[in-house]
Amino acid sequence: MRTDELRVRGQSGHALLTTMIAAACLIPLGAFAAMQARLDFLVGHSTRTALETFVVADSGLEHALADLTADARFDRLLAGPDRQPGNGDDGEYPFALPPPAWFPSAPFRYDVRVIVQGLDALEIVARGLGPFNATRVVAATVVRDAAPYVPAALAIAARDAALALGPAFRIAGVDPSPADAGLPAVAVDGADAAAALISRLPSGGAGQLVGRGGAPSVAGVSPPSAEALADVAQRRVEAHALAGDVSGALDDGLFVSPGPLRLIDASISGVLVVAGTLELAGATSVSGLVVALGDVRLDPAGTATIDGAVQVGRAGAVVSLRGGGHIAYDPIVIARVDAAFPGLLPRRARITGWRQYPDAAL
Repeated sequence: MRTDELRVRGQSGHALLTTMIAAACLIPLGAFAAMQARLDFLVGHSTRTALETFVVADSGLEHALADLTADARFDRLLAGPDRQPGNGDDGEYPFALPPPAWFPSAPFRYDVRVIVQGLDALEIVARGLGPFNATRVVAATVVRDAAPYVPAALAIAARDAALALGPAFRIAGVDPSPADAGLPAVAVDGADAAAALISRLPSGGAGQLVGRGGAPSVAGVSPPSAEALADVAQRRVEAHALAGDVSGALDDGLFVSPGPLRLIDASISGVLVVAGTLELAGATSVSGLVVALGDVRLDPAGTATIDGAVQVGRAGAVVSLRGGGHIAYDPIVIARVDAAFPGLLPRRARITGWRQYPDAAL
C-alpha cells in the first residue's frame, strides 16, 4: 500500500506540474487575445471617428457651396463675413446663414476658410474636427468666371421691400422651362424676405413673376451691392451726368444721376445709375442695366420696358410698377454692357474641382 500511495502522489505531482506549465503557456495567449481585441476596438473606433470627421468636413464644404450657389459673387468671398476687405476676418467664409444649432453635434465641428490662390482663383477649405484630435480636410477650387454676376431680372436689397405690380406688368428671368434653368424674376435679401414678399403678392400676382423656381419666381439671396456699383460708376471717366426730368434718346453710355431722376418718354441704352428715386412716365424703354439706390416708381398711365436687369439698393423700400410693360433679363444685353464697361459689373464664382487633403498635409 505504501508503494501505491507513493506512485499516486508522484502522479499527482506530475499532473500539477503539467497544469501549471499549461497555464503558464496560456496566460500570454490570453493576454495576446485581450490585447488584440483591445487593438481591434481602438482601430474600429478610430476608423469610425475618422469617417465621421470626414463627413463633418464634407458637410461644411457642402454648406459653403450651397451658400455660394445662392450668391455667386467671386469678390464677396475675399471680404469675410463683414463684407469689408482688408481687415481681420478676411479668410473666413462669409456664410449668409450659420449652420443649424443641432449639426454638427459636439465634439464635432467644422471650420470653413477661403484661401486665395491668385487674382482669379481661390480654394474654399473645410476642416472637420472631431474627438481625439481627429481632423479631415476637403476643399473646392473656385475661379473668377468671365461672365458677370446678375442674380435676377429685378434684385431688391431692402429687407422689407414692397413690390406692387399693375395687372399688365410682367417680370421675367430666363425661360423657366425647365423650372431650375435661367434666373429668377425677383431676388431679395434672404429667404425670410422672399417668403414675406411672396405672402404680400396680390391674387394673380404669382403669374406675373416667371423664371427659375416656378411661379412666383422669387429667390432669397444676398444681392450684389447696388451702392458699391453706383460708387464705381460715378467715378468712371466715361460717366455722363443726368438730373431732373429727362426725355428723348440716350444711346450706349454710362449715365449717372446724383439724385432723383424722372424719365418721361425716354429711351436709354447702356447703364443708368440713379442715386435717389427713379420715376418712369410715358413710354420709356431701357436696354441695359438700371441701378437705383432709392424707390422705383412707374406711373399707372405709363409703360416701361426694361431689357437687361434692374438692381435696387437698400434705401429702395418701394418698387411700384403699376403701369404696363416688363422687366426681362437679357443675357446678351448684359454681356454687351459688360464688354462696353469692363470692371463695372461683379463677376460670378465658378467651381472647377474638389479634393481631399491627405492626412500628411493636415
